[in-house]
Amino acid sequence: MMDNAARKLRILWRAESLIADIRFRQMMTRSSLRGLAALFGAFAFLMGNLSLFFALQQAWGSIWAAAVIALANLLLAVVLLIVAQRSKPGREMELALEVRNGALQALEADAQALQQQIAGFRDEVREVKEAVVGFVSHPLDSVLPGLLVPLVGAVIKSLKKPE
Repeated sequence: MMDNAARKLRILWRAESLIADIRFRQMMTRSSLRGLAALFGAFAFLMGNLSLFFALQQAWGSIWAAAVIALANLLLAVVLLIVAQRSKPGREMELALEVRNGALQALEADAQALQQQIAGFRDEVREVKEAVVGFVSHPLDSVLPGLLVPLVGAVIKSLKKPE
């Protein structure tokens, strides 16, 4: 019983470790993509500022090139943010959650069985206590039925001998 419970606890621990690892990897992936999106966003902002500077310095030449690069970087940053938001953990997370839930259900079943065993043991202890209390309170009531049959037999034998 205890070995089985320990095995189920190890399974639960491994499932929780897998879930934590998967969530950590997902968080790192999302954070990396968001960081890259932030980098492209900052670059787009700098290029936008640079294009504004060139727009003021010259009439049209290098202005539009910088503006197009800034717009492309900004678009790329938005796409990366959308991809980071929609990334899912995949099948391994479902499997880890399934294993964890199975281990929890098995532990709950073991706990209920243990609780029933303890309740049965408690009832047996109560019965023994009542028997001991009954014997201590009325010792002759407990011993008399066992002594009565031999005593009656001895009395009958003694009555038969005088004849």
